[in-house]
Amino acid sequence: MNDFSNEDIEIRYSSDQWGPFNFDFTDLLTVSTEVIASVTVRAFVGNVKPGSDLTAFTEITDDLIDADEVPVVVDDTTVDVVFEYPGSDYANQKATLIFEITTDGGREHPFFFQYVRIK
Repeated sequence: MNDFSNEDIEIRYSSDQWGPFNFDFTDLLTVSTEVIASVTVRAFVGNVKPGSDLTAFTEITDDLIDADEVPVVVDDTTVDVVFEYPGSDYANQKATLIFEITTDGGREHPFFFQYVRIK
């Protein structure tokens, strides 16, 4: 399940930094007046769906999301994420991103992006 309509993102070996990529939650938040108060982004190898047992998937958050460029909220409803090449162990695989959003109204929402393709 992909909560976003944009196409896959490709991360290639030829560069350490990819992005920032902008993920717009304007049309995804359940209350149109809410804004994003905080966000955590996690990355897992494979096709993770809502309700998946995350222990069955390899988490690659520390390898794929640039630790020097923590995901940030921009313009209240957009999140910027900078990726880095996670290493050849993950070449030719795809990753699912899970955005764990907390709104200013205290609501928590997980959103899924598929896929980040690792070349």
